Amino acid sequence: MQIQFIENIKQKVGDYFFKRDLKHNDRIREVHNLNTAQSIGILYDATDLKDMMLVSEFANELFKTNKDVKALGFVNKNELTHHHMPMLQFDFFFLKDLNWYYKPQNYIIKNFLEKDYDILINLCTSNCVPVKYLAGGSRAKFKVGKYEQDLSIYDMMIDVKKDTLSALINEVKHYLNLINKKNAS
Repeated sequence: MQIQFIENIKQKVGDYFFKRDLKHNDRIREVHNLNTAQSIGILYDATDLKDMMLVSEFANELFKTNKDVKALGFVNKNELTHHHMPMLQFDFFFLKDLNWYYKPQNYIIKNFLEKDYDILINLCTSNCVPVKYLAGGSRAKFKVGKYEQDLSIYDMMIDVKKDTLSALINEVKHYLNLINKKNAS
């Protein structure tokens, strides 16, 4: 009971700082599709190996089209496993990299947030506070994420019928290919 009370306080404090920081995010908004984007940042929950593999497949698809792709995964554990080895376009952060109200903090995160991606894609299918911090704090020109009521950090929100990572990736690809090229530059 007491632990839940403390967690609720941490969530409320985190929410307050998240909303405050969001107001100070001066970014240039610009619509991009998968053809016009030169750089793409991907955020996701990398705790589960199966999800990691789906995101890796998607990121590699984009990478093959000569895009500058960087994927940053949150591992909801105290330590990284051997599956979470940083590679050229993949980095990870975990519980140790969060402050007491769940705000991610380390040099990898700082570098990710400072990059002006043409598109930022949040592939989290659940309410992952650390990833929302990054999505909100990103300077990306065009932000895409799963639809959430009362959340205004994305330029395009996707409401998926099947609440799975695979379905979300398919919808993201579909809609980012649908965006009119005339309006996307």
